[in-house]
Amino acid sequence: MIDGAVPVDAGYNEFSADLQASRDPNVIQTPVAIPLPIFAFHIRHGLSENLDVGAHVYPLGLGVDLRYRFAQAHGWSFAVQPGLSGIVMPVPTLQYGQIDLSMPLKAEHTVGKGWSVAFGPGAIFRQTFYAVESTGLSSSSATFELYGGGGARIFHDWPRLRFGVSGDLYVDTQRATGLYGGVGVDLAFTHRGGPRKKPLPAP
Repeated sequence: MIDGAVPVDAGYNEFSADLQASRDPNVIQTPVAIPLPIFAFHIRHGLSENLDVGAHVYPLGLGVDLRYRFAQAHGWSFAVQPGLSGIVMPVPTLQYGQIDLSMPLKAEHTVGKGWSVAFGPGAIFRQTFYAVESTGLSSSSATFELYGGGGARIFHDWPRLRFGVSGDLYVDTQRATGLYGGVGVDLAFTHRGGPRKKPLPAP
């Protein structure tokens, strides 16, 4: 899921969930020719006016990232969001692991009352490990791939809720393995974090 270029306000938390139909080059999805539904949870915390941090829970995996807004001009926001994620699938005959380093560049602009669009290019550096063990057979391998592409998202903000629709598309820059990516919807809830202030004593 591509999100926007505007960080969560400092001291606030944002919880979101998204459902995507995607095709990804890993052992879970590659054997199936059609996109598969993937459900994920996310939490972001605002660190400063231009910086927030995110944590993500995927099927069989986790991820973290930092989003830094480096420029603002005429209603536009521009950010970089480097992230690290991985999945592991330990089964008796197959041990599979995948580590992704993502480097997206994002732009966001308001297009109407409560509506915004975000888009931008990105690169994914992927290291994959797997080992296969069965009767009379044992093999292991590690591969490195570089994917390039990008995504876009349109979303609507209410005071504490956000609804978005997004899509992305990537290609393996080293091998002709086809196109990967997907489309999805997401819903986010924002609230202020930290301890509540104690009420002042009555005079």
